[in-house]
Amino acid sequence: MRTDTLNASRTCRNARRRAAVLVAVVLLCLGLACGQALAKPNYTRELRPTPRPHSPSSLYDADSPSLPAGAVTVRTAGDETFSDDLDNYDEAPVSSIADPLEPWNRFWFAFNDIFYLYIADPVYSFYETITPVQFRRGMANLYRHLLFPTRFVNNLLQFRFKEAGVEFGRFIINTVAGFGVVDVAKREKTIVPVDPSGEDFGQTLGRWGIGHGCYLVLPFLGPSSLRDGIGRIGDCFTDPMFYVYPWELAASSELWLRFNTLDELLPTYISLRDAAVDPYISMREAYVGYRRQQVIR
Repeated sequence: MRTDTLNASRTCRNARRRAAVLVAVVLLCLGLACGQALAKPNYTRELRPTPRPHSPSSLYDADSPSLPAGAVTVRTAGDETFSDDLDNYDEAPVSSIADPLEPWNRFWFAFNDIFYLYIADPVYSFYETITPVQFRRGMANLYRHLLFPTRFVNNLLQFRFKEAGVEFGRFIINTVAGFGVVDVAKREKTIVPVDPSGEDFGQTLGRWGIGHGCYLVLPFLGPSSLRDGIGRIGDCFTDPMFYVYPWELAASSELWLRFNTLDELLPTYISLRDAAVDPYISMREAYVGYRRQQVIR
């Protein structure tokens, strides 16, 4: 009996040792695999097809048209002319906007980059799989419909009375015929061309002759400037969500409606980021060029 007990105990210990060795080998293999993945990151990303071109501005401007041709030049890593400029390494690129807060801006740019690529993009991909495209498009139309007061008031402040009339007419048609979720007036020809993104207070300040000031990168929202940051505060007072009570309902509704438009921003952001030698500078110059075109058009 005692011999059987000793044999059973010895067998149990041997089994535990084999299991421990097996677990150690598995963990070692996993560690080596993770080490190779970290040492050689895969920069290629499968992008969703872009429904239409959009500007790399910010979440607030997600429904804006694309930049005009030649407004921004992006130098890619495979550009043949890049090697010809190696002797000019001591010459810093000339910025089109003052950037005294560059270290601080680069910190928030890196923060936003991680948020967009590793949180917003996967979450939105899951959101796309569980919601039909008609629903997402209707909610995007509703969000644009709700921002009518911002576009209308800023057109008036810029003395764009015809554009204000077009915005008002579209608002009435879409309210009556589309209940705000269908853009019925989209196909209607207007007396004057109107920017699909409309006008905001930052553009109004630019039309009044106020410059950008300095460049700013806002958490989650992305590229901006001192002028446009102040403009966002002004836009809050013409946003109907600002007057919804309780504020938790207003904030959550606003965040969800903005999240719903990420399919118009993320593909453009990722493609521009991957094509640039320095994504921070590329985004900065693209934003400034885009806002300049919005103000002077």
